[in-house]
Amino acid sequence: MVWTRMLSSCLLVCAVAGCSDDGVVAADGETAQNTSGPDSGATASDSFTAGGSSGGPTDPTVASSAGDTDGAATGDADPTGGSDDSGSSGEPTPGTLPEPEATAGVAYVAHFLSNELRWYRTDGDAPTAGGAIDLGDVTHDTAIDRVNDRLVVAQDVARRVLLFSLDRPEGPEDVIDDPAPLGSIDLATAPRFVRVDPYHERLYILADDTRGGTNMMLLSTVDLADPQMPIVISEVAVPASTSWDVDGPRQLLVLFHGQTDEVFAYDVRGDEPVQLGEPVDLRVPYPEENSTAFQPRALTLDPWNARLYAARSQSANSELIVMEYPAAVPGDGQGYGDVAQFSLEAVADPFDLSVDIAKRPGILDAFTPLPSPTDTLVFMTAAAWNGTLPSATLVTFSGEGPLDLEPGCEDHEGFGCFLREYDAGTPIGFAQTDGAACRDWTHGVVVTTVLGSPEGEPGQVAFFQYEDDGATGPWLSDGDNLPAAAFPVSTACH
Repeated sequence: MVWTRMLSSCLLVCAVAGCSDDGVVAADGETAQNTSGPDSGATASDSFTAGGSSGGPTDPTVASSAGDTDGAATGDADPTGGSDDSGSSGEPTPGTLPEPEATAGVAYVAHFLSNELRWYRTDGDAPTAGGAIDLGDVTHDTAIDRVNDRLVVAQDVARRVLLFSLDRPEGPEDVIDDPAPLGSIDLATAPRFVRVDPYHERLYILADDTRGGTNMMLLSTVDLADPQMPIVISEVAVPASTSWDVDGPRQLLVLFHGQTDEVFAYDVRGDEPVQLGEPVDLRVPYPEENSTAFQPRALTLDPWNARLYAARSQSANSELIVMEYPAAVPGDGQGYGDVAQFSLEAVADPFDLSVDIAKRPGILDAFTPLPSPTDTLVFMTAAAWNGTLPSATLVTFSGEGPLDLEPGCEDHEGFGCFLREYDAGTPIGFAQTDGAACRDWTHGVVVTTVLGSPEGEPGQVAFFQYEDDGATGPWLSDGDNLPAAAFPVSTACH
């Protein structure tokens, strides 16, 4: 059985044939149905500009901006800092992207059925367990700040967010200190998800909104200039979401609202978020229907390639969502809406949903996309058919334009690497995952997690190494995964 974590922090047991976050189970052997619109795998000829359906909820206290300020550049700008019309008068000077921070080679794993925070080294000849501390309560989400070497932990049951300072090793022989407590934030409602903008020292918290019910959530903006005394600047209602991210250099926050299937974008340079235009209907580029709910999980922004990624979980319609947004970078005193109009343009992935799943490469679930600022490789944790049942797998993609599948371990339809369980180096079975994973791009490692059992067996952490050309394979110290505590649900690579 696969255990899936719900927003209410309750656990429910779903059939392995494909369980969405809404608990809708697809029938075995279901084939994809392309009912309308363009093929999901086809590159869109037109961008999907903010200005689609306006039926999503909006907070009347949050201002709306279409992003087409007079004199502002509305075309894409070169992400290195050059604009499309650098000689035009009256247009703002675009900013530049920072150099991506190197990963330190330490992965932190938090748990839903344990108070432990554990960490693992990924910078040596083999993965090793580093240590553990007691967080005092269970965790719902974590976020990493590689620029300032900090970890943020959201504890929904305790209604607080914890801040830790992290030690950065100089090499694999360097022993690292335990995470050191910096500060904490107590909230009136349960914090579910956290994201960090390390370049402007801002923390964003999505928490329950008891006034708006399940349709809305509370977005808190926190000033981390002094992490020992974090200051909550504002708290506003936004559409409820479990899939969102922040582009720090552009001070752009994007979230997916599952009740309307729309993507909302916000300029977050001020004390309160400012909505950019109307929400974008994500079903326009991804229209396929089946008996399973459309669910883009783990929305991830890649500022250096100006791409939005998400793991589309929809049984036989599961795939990697890849969309590009305007790459203009605001300069001093500017917001994203001053230099670009937020829009999304679909990029093809290798799963052509117009073809029956029996005749094409396919997966049966999708969890977490893992891009990198330093290359064009993208990984995604997923589930694929192992001949008996869907099992956890790691899929490798590559490409500057439309993405291609890389063979990996060739475990399923000639691609992907199944997560396996081992006994003294011998694989004895297939694993299940909740999708928690992270990527150490400096050392070429993907860290994935394996669920324990309802009977109390501990979880595991599995590691994969990859090369620059996308060649991927399991990286095991002695043929065994490393132990985790109960139900690892959040993983962050420092």
